[in-house]
Amino acid sequence: MTYLPLCLLISIAVLTGCLPTANQADTTVDDSTIKQNTVIGDLGGVPVEIPTDSVRLVEYNGNPDWGESFEGAVPERTYESKINSFGFDVRYTDGALYDGFVGELADEYEAQKNLSDSPWVSVGVNSGDRYYGAGGIDRIGKGTINARPNEIPVYIYKKLPDSQYGLEVYAPPGTDPKTNTPWREDDYAEDVFIQRDDNGIITTYIECSNRDVEQPPCRHYFDLEPDMGLDVYVGYSRYVLKDWQQIEQVVRKALLDFRKENAN
Repeated sequence: MTYLPLCLLISIAVLTGCLPTANQADTTVDDSTIKQNTVIGDLGGVPVEIPTDSVRLVEYNGNPDWGESFEGAVPERTYESKINSFGFDVRYTDGALYDGFVGELADEYEAQKNLSDSPWVSVGVNSGDRYYGAGGIDRIGKGTINARPNEIPVYIYKKLPDSQYGLEVYAPPGTDPKTNTPWREDDYAEDVFIQRDDNGIITTYIECSNRDVEQPPCRHYFDLEPDMGLDVYVGYSRYVLKDWQQIEQVVRKALLDFRKENAN
């Protein structure tokens, strides 16, 4: 089971009917989504207020497909309007939300985002009619590690004997007969990291590239059940994988803080 890099995955997931945020030059901002510089709606069954400067590519259920426009006026957004996707960046070391290229954190973000151990993580959210449903992360994880006989060898996984950072580790076994190098060293090879609950259900699923690059990408998947019905995708460098629990906790808190009762 393969995945595109997170930045591309998020873009594809939310391209249809994108709503530009207030810090973008596009003047077609859907003003009905904004209440005092805030995007409003229903996120995973909960009314939310999200800072406009921090959010990107907001989409609601029923938005037109990419390249199309609404027929008639854009619907007025309320706290009952179902948000189905958006993205944002957060600094996991202190929970600060990136507030756009003219925001207070713009200089720090630009200075830190390309570090091999950058503290900034990129978050994508699927909810509404894009939500996988309860147990979605478990299904994604099992669909990857339960190899099919006809799968390409680099995408077949075997559990390694030792855990890492408290996570189960899975990697492609065997050797490429053409190169005599382990499949795990293939350009497209990834290690998979999994956490399970007491019932054996996969609650955290992480894929990380094995490539020797400055920021080998990881894609970290989890959900907010039972607090909110949504799936979360987080992208960061493998050099900060050791902090996966902190990253998950900070992203979770950021999403829960969007709830209307927690808004400032």
